Amino acid sequence: MNDERKIYMKAIKRIDELVDEVLHICNEVADDNHYEREWVLDQFRSHFNRARREST
Repeated sequence: MNDERKIYMKAIKRIDELVDEVLHICNEVADDNHYEREWVLDQFRSHFNRARREST
């Protein structure tokens, strides 16, 4: 495996870890506050997309 592929695979692994972490946090927020998980995920997605647009 070449160096570029190793770097890419490491980045993808870290992104997958971030996804798992965000999902875990969203589930905790939903559980702790008696919110629906889908609502929390939708809100996160909406706010994330807004922040991403504003950062460019």
